Amino acid sequence: MRGDPTILVIDDEVEICSFLDDLLTPAGYTVYTAHRPEEGLKKVEQLRPDVVLLDLKLPDMNGVEVLRRIKTFDDTIAVIMMTGFGTMESAMAAMRLGAFDYITKPFDLAHLRSLINDALAQRTGRLPDNLDSGGETLTEEEGAFLDSIRPCQREQPCLWEMAVRTLLLGDLQFLREWTERADVTEEDKANLDRLRRIVANAIRRKREQPE
Repeated sequence: MRGDPTILVIDDEVEICSFLDDLLTPAGYTVYTAHRPEEGLKKVEQLRPDVVLLDLKLPDMNGVEVLRRIKTFDDTIAVIMMTGFGTMESAMAAMRLGAFDYITKPFDLAHLRSLINDALAQRTGRLPDNLDSGGETLTEEEGAFLDSIRPCQREQPCLWEMAVRTLLLGDLQFLREWTERADVTEEDKANLDRLRRIVANAIRRKREQPE
């Protein structure tokens, strides 16, 4: 990845853009902002940001359409949807179109930082730090299992990618939404349960490590 990770915030609320700029710049990110959809799309083409924080409700063009156009231009850009009023249905619709994840306003700052970290991990083709198969929090068998699903993460949004990141965030309700889908096989459900146990054990072992 070139230089500092770059983040583009697309939100018509100037205060939100300023808040995120003030929050993320000191953390080592290069932050750009846009207040209208077309302005944001132009900056996507010019800047090729690593992560886009995209409001779901925008003037002139809704966030889902902006997402669609970003993904048409460069499918590797990680897009995190922001909404203060969205439902699970609208968030799922955005994720089916390739959004990395979504976050609701007002922001949980720890959640937001975790999302950005995981989005950058996907952008660079590696698992998040606490699921790195070379780390001490995974057994050799668990690491091999997680390594086997990494190509899926890099190539396109899929069941495994969504499961890994939502489990890392503790969003079990979102995982249940996926396991209840009609197109998820019994084998996938069994593997998802295995994945849930691996992540839970990895997090537990990480917490038990001495500082």
